[in-house]
Amino acid sequence: MSKDETAIDEGTCGIRILVDPPSSLPSEDVHNSGNQHSSLTLSSGTVHDGHQETEIQMETLEIPNHRRRSTIVPPNLATVPYGIEMTNEAFGMSDVGNESKDSGDQQETIEFPSHRRRSTIIPPTLATVPSGVEMDNEAFTLADEPSVAVVPPSRRASLIDTNSQNSFRLGRIQSSLRRFGMNLSRRGSTSTNTETVPRIANYINFFNVRSNSRPTLEELHEPVSRRQNVTSVDPNKEVPEPVGDKFGWIEGVLIRNTLSIWGIMLFLRISWVVALSGIWQTLIIIAISTFITLMTALSMSAIATNGEIGGGGTYYVMSRVLGPEFGGSIGVIFAIANAINASLNIVGFCQSVQDVMKNYGGGAIIVDGADNDIRIIGSITMIAVCALCGLGAKYEAKTQGVMLVILLVALSNFLVGSIMGPGSSEQKQAKGFLGYDLDLIRENWSPGYTFTDGQMQDFFSVFSVYFPAGIGILSGANVSGDLKDPNSAIPKGTILAICITSLSYAIVAIICGATMKRAATGSVDDFRNGTHLDCVSNNCTYGIYYDYQAMTLISGFGPLNYAGCFAASLSSALASYVSCPKLLQVIADDKLYPYWLVGVLGKGYGKSNEPIRAYAFTFVLALVFVLIAHLDVIALLISNFFLATFALMNYSTFHVSLVKPIGWRPTFKYYNMWLSLLTAALCVVGMFLISWPVALITIAIVLFFYLVVHYRNPEVNWGSSSQAQTYSEALSSIQQLVHVEDHVKNYRPQILALTGHPASRPALVDFAYLICKKNSLLICANIMKGHQSSSDRSQTSKKAYQYLWDQRINGFFSLVNDVNLQQGTSALLQAAGVGKMKPNILLLGFKNDWQVCEHHSLDHYFAAIHTGFDLHVAVAILRTPEGLDYTAMLTDPEDGDYILNTLGNLHRSSSAASTISMDSASGSETTLGNQDESIQVQVENKRTRKRSKLDSPMLTDRRGKELPKHIVSCITAFRRKQRRGLIDVWWLYDDGGLTLLLPHIIHARSNWSSCRLRVFCVATDQEDLENERKGMAALLAKFRITYSDLTIIKDIKQSPKERTKTWFDGLIRDFVGRDQLPVTELVAMRAKTDRHLRLRELLIEHSSESNLVVMTLPMPRKGTIGAPLYMAWLETLSANMPPFLLIRGNQSSVLTFYS
Repeated sequence: MSKDETAIDEGTCGIRILVDPPSSLPSEDVHNSGNQHSSLTLSSGTVHDGHQETEIQMETLEIPNHRRRSTIVPPNLATVPYGIEMTNEAFGMSDVGNESKDSGDQQETIEFPSHRRRSTIIPPTLATVPSGVEMDNEAFTLADEPSVAVVPPSRRASLIDTNSQNSFRLGRIQSSLRRFGMNLSRRGSTSTNTETVPRIANYINFFNVRSNSRPTLEELHEPVSRRQNVTSVDPNKEVPEPVGDKFGWIEGVLIRNTLSIWGIMLFLRISWVVALSGIWQTLIIIAISTFITLMTALSMSAIATNGEIGGGGTYYVMSRVLGPEFGGSIGVIFAIANAINASLNIVGFCQSVQDVMKNYGGGAIIVDGADNDIRIIGSITMIAVCALCGLGAKYEAKTQGVMLVILLVALSNFLVGSIMGPGSSEQKQAKGFLGYDLDLIRENWSPGYTFTDGQMQDFFSVFSVYFPAGIGILSGANVSGDLKDPNSAIPKGTILAICITSLSYAIVAIICGATMKRAATGSVDDFRNGTHLDCVSNNCTYGIYYDYQAMTLISGFGPLNYAGCFAASLSSALASYVSCPKLLQVIADDKLYPYWLVGVLGKGYGKSNEPIRAYAFTFVLALVFVLIAHLDVIALLISNFFLATFALMNYSTFHVSLVKPIGWRPTFKYYNMWLSLLTAALCVVGMFLISWPVALITIAIVLFFYLVVHYRNPEVNWGSSSQAQTYSEALSSIQQLVHVEDHVKNYRPQILALTGHPASRPALVDFAYLICKKNSLLICANIMKGHQSSSDRSQTSKKAYQYLWDQRINGFFSLVNDVNLQQGTSALLQAAGVGKMKPNILLLGFKNDWQVCEHHSLDHYFAAIHTGFDLHVAVAILRTPEGLDYTAMLTDPEDGDYILNTLGNLHRSSSAASTISMDSASGSETTLGNQDESIQVQVENKRTRKRSKLDSPMLTDRRGKELPKHIVSCITAFRRKQRRGLIDVWWLYDDGGLTLLLPHIIHARSNWSSCRLRVFCVATDQEDLENERKGMAALLAKFRITYSDLTIIKDIKQSPKERTKTWFDGLIRDFVGRDQLPVTELVAMRAKTDRHLRLRELLIEHSSESNLVVMTLPMPRKGTIGAPLYMAWLETLSANMPPFLLIRGNQSSVLTFYS
């Protein structure tokens, strides 16, 4: 035994196994035993694997003989990994024989010679194998012995050969064992399709992709012979951990958010806000901002704790809740806003550098000491920030930590300085710093809005400048992909950061208002003269009105405050600069936008997958706004961007809480849907109050990106609340509709069309949709004789819906199998739909092969028509000159795949030839058999989302040969524009008006509106045709049916011509005299047959050149007429005619002339 193999002490582990005798063993080696119980004995011993010891205790298991099972593998035995060697003595057989007794149930003991002992190991299907241990068919392999006793397959046993010279190796046991006897895998083996117990891996399931660790229902339920081969997944395969540094909630969220909120506004604008708005309105501004940010944080926390969230933070949350359209548009806007926020802080940093150069550099300037200096310093700073972020999140986080320390020291320095007061410094007093003074608090308590920076300031203009101070609450969420536990880190870090920073802003504002004057000259001489506060006769340039560095003046040590200002501005710039590329990368990965628009920015580089291109884009964008060089202008722009983001964030929480899908189970409970809605409304109102032009621009940008996603319609399914709302609204509407009584004015033709696979009968689908478009329910049904598994059914339905979607047909698809046509029709008519949304018209294609098909096929077709009438629905049969079934042309004979874009995808955009395949519904009773040659259709057409005038598509086979134009014309018969034609309606019998209503609906469609509608009726009184015509015209007028001609047929009872009779006799010649068409039936139906023959002559005379003919369907009375004669009637009426619709209502009114 090698050193690296696990050893078992010899002689310490013995097993006694009683088994059924192999058939190949000699009878003398088998001793009958009595009706006893089999036993399994394990002596205790110790197994050593070099790392740990596992005690194997002796067990004796009693088994009833009638089960006739052999080895019960002890639980510890199943955990022995592959490679453990056991000697012969480890499985010593008992030498004690059993006496035989007569009984119905027997057990046998196999006795082996000592030099050749065999033990039977039952394959891993025994219940005693520990739950979740994975084994395959090689779990127990044989030793190197060439001759093995043959065991019947029913035994399902593998023999392990052992002898004194050769040790045996226990076969390979596939399991997820990390150490011997430890960490058993809880995943079932896919090779044996065993059931599994719940575990996390089974639910790691994105975009409806099933986890490989759980067997499917078919694998568990179907017989072994029907199960498909499933590629097993290596249970020992390690899932690669994401590369990169991960942060906890403090360094990842709390510090990042705090530094972002403690931005440049704290050091450069809070004193200015107090000067204009006064102390109490400043506190209101802070309170409003805090309310918006806190409610937004609560909303975000609720969504963030409703399951695992990925990278992208804000974008990820909103896209998964509101859907890709809103999520993608707000994600892009938020990314841009972060880049602009970085510019804002860089510009603030540059202003602070200018002050340092002025105060400590002897008034040094670079160019002009104004905007150009800011642009130069800002550009250099942007390069430094970009370089630092390019080093990775680890270094950026370390830098944030250093800056936090500087900030805390600077704030402490400010607080100490305010307590110390100006002391004896005349310079500070001349600049307006007086220390804490109650009179000063009263003076600064009220607002003092004035004209500054070229405009008259008011509450909302000041609010727009201050609000960017609170936008940093999403900095931690933006890098959610870099957090160890974003679900826990985001709520804790964000809320705590808001509380800390809001309190600090309020304290700083109060201190500024309680210690400094609004305006002062800053001149020591004026101070000595007592005129330093006189701004009428003197020029005031200091005080909180004018001096943006008031906090530096109040601080105990001024330079330290500059350090805090630098730290605040740079830390916020770093946080915002990092957020933008991360957001763009996540958006690009979702492929919502064209590659040239966003996707090109998402490419990652290096081990950490850093989006270098996105960093470069952020650098350029931020640099453009840095060149503006005006802090207040930049603040105005990003305030609207962030308010739009916050509005949709809160609305998404309100929406999902209102809809309440089953999956909405956030662990964070401290939110209120109505407060979220209120916050969303406040954000929208605030956008327009701050600047309505900027608000409109923001909304326009959001709308642009929304429409891009909506137009592209990416194939993503994120289970958004919009989907849940659609379901809830549909369910509610259907439930309400159930309690609404039917009224003839609200009648809608709801069609169940037996199309088979929709791609196989495009004209039938198009005709049905021509009636139902934007009006009523359409269900395309496929009835199959053969069996289909659940996965096959799912794939068939999926591809059928894909065809309907590609052809812009709003309909449903239903599939039934293991039934014939009549049974499937009955099942569909009774079960399809729900409530009032159920079919009331059965639409079939005409059975062109009724004369040559098998008798049972014709009977099923005829029975399906009867089924429609039995279930009190209308029945319609459509016939076209070239037939409706194009399965032979559009199906690959080898794999049965339909070519989806048969019609050239006429209403979808395609810049090049497009070919798509779809599985056919093999075995359908209403589908022709596969032919020897398949056709591949290539169509070039101009892409458009809306229906437009159609050019004739070019359909070619695989050899490039163009299909005949009449085939193309028939395929597209009900899609193309009908140029000046006729729709003839032969309203022979009163069926409730459906024969007249359907052609009226078709005539109202834009493609058929240029056709003239003609109505033909049969005269009941041959002597008074004029009154008959007037009566029918009056009825049509009351129905408000627009028609061009009304014809009363007077000679319907005239005998048909002999040649017509001869032609009809040829139709039924093969059926006459047989069971399907006895002579007695033919004689009894002679009058009706002659009537239909006469109708054919009239149809040829009046309607042979029409675009569409609609006629009342003859009623097949049960027990009176059989399938051959009835089909001969239909053939008589519709043969060699234009597209022909035979329709019979259910004798209930569908037209009314009452209002």
